[in-house]
Amino acid sequence: MDKYKDMRISPISRQDWTLEIRDILKMFSQYLSNLGLSGEESEKDSLSPVLSCLLQHPNLARTFLPFGRYLLMESTLDSRCRELVILRATWLWRCEYEWAHHSMAAIDNGLFSETEIKELQQNVLSGDWLERESLLVKAVNELNESSNIETGTWDALTNHFNNQQMLDIVFTVGGYVLSGFYMNAIGLPLKEGMKGFPDFMLVPSKN
Repeated sequence: MDKYKDMRISPISRQDWTLEIRDILKMFSQYLSNLGLSGEESEKDSLSPVLSCLLQHPNLARTFLPFGRYLLMESTLDSRCRELVILRATWLWRCEYEWAHHSMAAIDNGLFSETEIKELQQNVLSGDWLERESLLVKAVNELNESSNIETGTWDALTNHFNNQQMLDIVFTVGGYVLSGFYMNAIGLPLKEGMKGFPDFMLVPSKN
């Protein structure tokens, strides 16, 4: 774990993997398997630091993991819409680890092309996008600017999404920005092969 030595909160160590933590991992075994983990004893040292730092606070982990599982696996949004919302939100809020992870996965899984990923870095989509996709980007932009969605944008979105999906849009933005705050704040480094933000994105604002 040397590459994580400068993190503000260290990933939980092997000897601190308690019965309570094993119980939490067992509860979310299906969710973790989608992250490449099954919670087996042999995986103590290969837990993602995203998870192993959160497990320093078992009560929080037990509460937050179901929410994360819902957003990723049980949302009423289809995969492309969900990832579009995540990608735009994590770009705007400078959540580098989440952006790097989801942009790479979206390309690998065939949800987006590299060109589309680049376009999602712009305020207005160009090219061959569906109306609902352009509206989703507009909604995320507005949430970033004012913590609200303008009435016209909301009404236009309701032509494409039902009430449950509208709520999932808002909670997906909030959930992934929250996760990004957590990863930024603990100093989580990118994994090898991840493509992060351009340097200019990482310069602190002077305001």
